[in-house]
Amino acid sequence: MQRILSFDMNPPLALPLRFFLTVPVFAALAAGLLLWQGDAALATRWSPVTLALTHLLTLGCLTMAMTGALLQILPVMAGIAVPGSVRAGHVMHGLLVAGTLLLALAFLLQRPWLFAPAVAALGACFLLLLGACTVGLWQQYPSGADASLTAIRLALAALAVTVTLGLLLAVSYAWPKVLALPLLALTDLHATWGLLGWVGLLVIGVAFQVVPMFQVTEPYPRWLTGGYCTTLFLLLVAASLSSGVAEPFRLASLALLGLGYGGFALATLWLLAHRKRPTADVTTLFWRAALASLVAALLAGVLPHDDRVDLARGMLLIVGFALATINGMLYKIVPFLTWYHLQHAGDGRKAGVPGIQSIIPAAHARGQFLLHCAALVLLLAACFFPAPLTRPAAALLCLSCGALFVNLWRATRLYARLSRGAGRVPAVAPVH
Repeated sequence: MQRILSFDMNPPLALPLRFFLTVPVFAALAAGLLLWQGDAALATRWSPVTLALTHLLTLGCLTMAMTGALLQILPVMAGIAVPGSVRAGHVMHGLLVAGTLLLALAFLLQRPWLFAPAVAALGACFLLLLGACTVGLWQQYPSGADASLTAIRLALAALAVTVTLGLLLAVSYAWPKVLALPLLALTDLHATWGLLGWVGLLVIGVAFQVVPMFQVTEPYPRWLTGGYCTTLFLLLVAASLSSGVAEPFRLASLALLGLGYGGFALATLWLLAHRKRPTADVTTLFWRAALASLVAALLAGVLPHDDRVDLARGMLLIVGFALATINGMLYKIVPFLTWYHLQHAGDGRKAGVPGIQSIIPAAHARGQFLLHCAALVLLLAACFFPAPLTRPAAALLCLSCGALFVNLWRATRLYARLSRGAGRVPAVAPVH
């Protein structure tokens, strides 16, 4: 497994930070919506408010972070040049922001005409992302990155399926007389491909590189980095194709898929438990919380279908697993990139450049971790007792998002200040 990264093709710091700084903003918007609507937002997963809330998190937070991570990781991890990454990244960011806001408003206000610009913006964003990454992934790359790049390719294929299903659902939801589709079944497929395919496979692919490198663990075992992700993808295909046709085969495929993701979670937890640094930093804590949430969500899958259980499982996957993973990686990636760009910017002077650990103080990061965990616990409880707990949970989530934004923004301003102090032009552009 490749551990040494190449920074010859490292993109400007502004490119990934534009996406990363937007993540807590959308998370705060989702928390604000939950605070405003109260228990009505958790009445059922099919309500317009819940759909708006879900897409603010999945598009505005998860996909936003993963798009920025892809544009940063592909050149560094495998020397892959993403065509026009800077300009394309700015366009993708604008389209994703606009499309997510329009889609959330379309659900929230129940205005069918808003779906058209939302679909156009999101469709263009994902077409550009998939096209740029596909062209980049045709290039030669180091053999040590095979496992990660295989997972990334499969995650992008899952994203294509997720987007296609989402566009069909949006058209059918807004104009049922134009395109009548089985909304419930397709929504489940859309969510499964999005969370287990796009998010799950990309997290696994990135983990193959960042967990051994940043967490100072042993490399992932060969049985996990071989054809594991391909098997997960094929099980996802099998479960989807057998939906409504061969129910026992679909259930068996889903059970094996759950075991597969559980195997990844347990293997990662084992690596983290045997890491070479005994003291757990905040990224390790976020990884542990995320993987525990993934295991809990998989175990909840054996429970009988119920609106409350489904809401709790979705909360575990989105807030517990995916958002916690993103939080943890941001606390490694942003300080590291800030330090690296300060070391190599302009005239190359390194005097006064702080250490990586001091760019975001550990106490600030741990405080935000505690807020995130408290919000997750209350959100899970609110799925079953919405009336008294929804607004307190939303308030805690809002505080957590605010703390994350402040921590990331301080790192950004530190870079800008030190760059100016050394007579250089800062590479961080304002986020619009």
